[in-house]
Amino acid sequence: MALAALASLYTTSTCSNHFAFDTMRMFLSLSFSLFLIILVFSIDSASSSSCPFDLGYVQTFPWDTSLCRHPVHKDCCQTLLSLFGIGMAQHLKETSMFQLPDADTSSSCLSDFQTRVADLSVQPSLVTQCFQNSTQFVVNPSSCAGITTIEDWKQKVGLTSPLDTSCKGDLMGITRCSSCVDAGMKVNSKLIGLDPNGTKCFYFTVLYAAGIVNDLGPEDPRAAACILGLPLSRSSKDKPSNKTLKLVFGLLGSLIGVLLFLGLFILYRRWDKKRRQKAFHEEYVSNFRASVLPNSGSKWFSLSELERATNGFSQRNLIGQGAYGVVYKGTLSDGTLVAVKQILDLDSKGDEEFSNEVEIISKIRHRNLLSLRGCCVTSNDFTVGEIVEEWLRESGGPKGVMERFVFVGILCAHVMVALRPTMDEVLKMLEGDIDIPRIADRPLPLGHESFRSSFGFGGASISSTGEGLRSLLNSSVRYV
Repeated sequence: MALAALASLYTTSTCSNHFAFDTMRMFLSLSFSLFLIILVFSIDSASSSSCPFDLGYVQTFPWDTSLCRHPVHKDCCQTLLSLFGIGMAQHLKETSMFQLPDADTSSSCLSDFQTRVADLSVQPSLVTQCFQNSTQFVVNPSSCAGITTIEDWKQKVGLTSPLDTSCKGDLMGITRCSSCVDAGMKVNSKLIGLDPNGTKCFYFTVLYAAGIVNDLGPEDPRAAACILGLPLSRSSKDKPSNKTLKLVFGLLGSLIGVLLFLGLFILYRRWDKKRRQKAFHEEYVSNFRASVLPNSGSKWFSLSELERATNGFSQRNLIGQGAYGVVYKGTLSDGTLVAVKQILDLDSKGDEEFSNEVEIISKIRHRNLLSLRGCCVTSNDFTVGEIVEEWLRESGGPKGVMERFVFVGILCAHVMVALRPTMDEVLKMLEGDIDIPRIADRPLPLGHESFRSSFGFGGASISSTGEGLRSLLNSSVRYV
């Protein structure tokens, strides 16, 4: 019985070992299969390399797609090569490599390029026809004098070349683009001299100029159109650059700003002139009223009231005219019939004389004299004398011009008619075509008061302060 129990225990132990062994073998088999699958997947992923540069620009760059649409133009392949060259130039800028590392990478780039071109309604087969050999973009030391990187380029061409000075910046102008192309030809000739069998020297020159030298980069239409020779769409040709637009709008804005400033300045000067004129007139009238009306008890009339009463000083209402003024018939707003005397006086002492006249008339009572109802004073002293004085003060220079005008006026008013110039002579003297003759002495005694003014007729001198000129030009109008 003990043997039977031992046999039974052995049998059970043996079955358990076989089951564990089978389970382990199955687990190892599954693990190995999974390892093989992962290994194969990794090999396939490594074999299908992706393109190292982004070809998204193909759909956004303003290139002329009509060359590769029906009917296909003969320059379609060259256009597609230039378009693909934008990505190659960007790849050179980022990796310092002129070409792609292997054939798989080149095939991947061309496949992506074909897909993006097809999105623009261009036949995908054109890419296959134009790029029959995908290895033409794969790195090869025999392509051009053993050059594969930028370091190789500098060793063969030099640290600086004509490209570095001629292909920078905006190349939209014909002159600048031609200069860049000429520089490229010189560098290409140098490379051909180093390697007569090189087939990619010119292409390398173009990639270096677009990707390394030009500041704008290969994806800029101005650089691509000149360096890569990529035809642009008509809309992009007609559209001015942002720099030009900014310049135009900047100049236009500056011009509008200057015109607006000048307009506001002119309006301010006019407003200030009217303000000062009004203030001067109010001060003048206020001072005059203070000296006249308190003593006369007369009413103060405004100029507009007298204009309405006399119908604008109409000639139909003219009663008479004397040496010192003109008398008009008028009707006040209350129907009162009045006589309005307009006194014209060019003498600076006229204010005092007018005040005396108003005071005397207001006190006199006579059956042949009309009683004084009131008076009005208006002055244009500011508009004439003050403006002339201001012009002389602010101009600061053309004193001789003003003297010429004054002397011509004095000559025209000469007492001796024979010495007065004709109108033709006056115009010529004012314009400076002929000289102003010496003003002859007036046939008056030397003690005459005319020689006491600020003008010296014998020596043709004028007061520098302008007071004499102001007294000549000032005028006042008074109404009684």
